[in-house]
Amino acid sequence: MIKFWKEHSTMASVDEMVLDNRGRELTEQELPEILSLLPSLAGKRVLDLGAGIGSIMNIHNQICWLLEKVPRSKVIQGGFSTFQQFLDNRQYTRQGNLHYEKIFGAGYISTGGFSTTKEFVDLLNLKPGQKVLDVGCGMGGGAFYMAKTFGVEVLGLDLSENMVEIAMERAIDEKLPMVHFELADATKRSFEEGSFDVIYSRDTILHIDDKLALFKRFHSWLRPGGQLLISDYCCGEKPWTPSFQEYVQQRGYILYTVKQYGEVIEEAGFCSVRAEDRTARLIQATQTELDRADAIKGELIKEFSEEDYLAIVNRWSDKLQRCDTGDQRWGLFYATKH
Repeated sequence: MIKFWKEHSTMASVDEMVLDNRGRELTEQELPEILSLLPSLAGKRVLDLGAGIGSIMNIHNQICWLLEKVPRSKVIQGGFSTFQQFLDNRQYTRQGNLHYEKIFGAGYISTGGFSTTKEFVDLLNLKPGQKVLDVGCGMGGGAFYMAKTFGVEVLGLDLSENMVEIAMERAIDEKLPMVHFELADATKRSFEEGSFDVIYSRDTILHIDDKLALFKRFHSWLRPGGQLLISDYCCGEKPWTPSFQEYVQQRGYILYTVKQYGEVIEEAGFCSVRAEDRTARLIQATQTELDRADAIKGELIKEFSEEDYLAIVNRWSDKLQRCDTGDQRWGLFYATKH
């Protein structure tokens, strides 16, 4: 191999170097797109691995891996060494995600599925060509909806490998080049200031301890006039019932009241902050989903198992009970950047 490259690389054309008779064309088209995924390289030293073999002929669904070295989370939960392991092995197993999808709807993993997605996204008045960051994108339902309906570019981030794997599988069928997914921790990911027009997140930040630090990141990543839209699980005033305390501890949630949540967003530098208690909408959607589970009981049992069906019914019923006691609330938060 060394002999081959010594003989063929001295005066080689681009086509020869990438082993493709369309090498120059591919380089002109692909290189700017790939480099655009990177942060600024000004003043940086770059190691280009396999630089001479940069293209594979006739591959229509290529994947670009952008890896960033970050410190591991020191939080150890449930016997797992990282929070990502906890999510993928406890809370968002692949099979569990597919159970949820049967209830929330294809591509969705949060309360209300498509109906609440449309309801909330419509508040943003999205315009073609805008850039949206979807934090906690799950299986990609919201990202696909925004791209198809409004012509926006969407980057979906999720820390769950199971979620991103399913989202990328669905992306092949969706054929939406303006939608990309990353397996990434939003608390460690870095973007240049003013990278996005909108940051959107559904029922995800309940996992984050230092919400203020994350919201400050969001503020930096947004362009002037950019919009922030978040729905998230919240809590009632303490003291909580023992069963709710146990639930929060078992899930590893860090919950604020709706009022506290809005105040933290404002402290991060956002303006025109709206913090709305949407618990009534949560109850309505949860009851609708319970009714759906009952309607497709046979299908659920056939596709999964009776045990899985009962687990869904029990979880959704427990959610309604937590809302009834006032422990669990659901917040919708909208804010802008000056």
